[in-house]
Amino acid sequence: MIPVFEAERHPRCGSPYPLAYSRDKRGIPQEGGLVRFGWDETGLYVYADLEDSHIIVQNRQDEQLHYEHGDVFELFVKPRTEPYYWEMYAVPSGNKSTLFFPRNRAGKGLNDFLHGHGFQSLKVSVKQSSKGWNAQMFVPAAQLTALGAGWGDGTEWTVFCGRYNYNSEDLADPELSMAPPLSATNYHLTDEYARLRLLGE
Repeated sequence: MIPVFEAERHPRCGSPYPLAYSRDKRGIPQEGGLVRFGWDETGLYVYADLEDSHIIVQNRQDEQLHYEHGDVFELFVKPRTEPYYWEMYAVPSGNKSTLFFPRNRAGKGLNDFLHGHGFQSLKVSVKQSSKGWNAQMFVPAAQLTALGAGWGDGTEWTVFCGRYNYNSEDLADPELSMAPPLSATNYHLTDEYARLRLLGE
């Protein structure tokens, strides 16, 4: 059964959803996280609160494959009935990245998905604390509707959140957690993403 995540109308945000391991693994993450969603006519708001005892950032530039360089929170957004989707990053330094996976991906690689598009309007705000870090992400409706999908009441979207949590500077063995928990640790199982319910007033 496909889970449903609720987004309250901004400036409120919906219920918190915990990050967990994929369903084929036992236990719970050593360092937890919660994600919430909000929305209005201008776009989608995402709030992530992440426990992190050892924040690692080795690349402080935008539009990078940040999971190769340290801690990252990842947001995936997809129209329910379309094959294309976005993969967006927030890192503890406040940097950001957007990958776009188009309808036709034959012959394309990660560099194409990272740089071969014009979607650079993601906004990211990050705060660090002694307990970890929190990220706020805003995806403009202009991006979400650029290829013909609707946005607002009655539209159908799916979402997924993933995390790379490193605890050593050699970037060995990151803890991978997610919401909703997928059947395997593969962040691109798009058929298992949560349905996003946009709540009214």
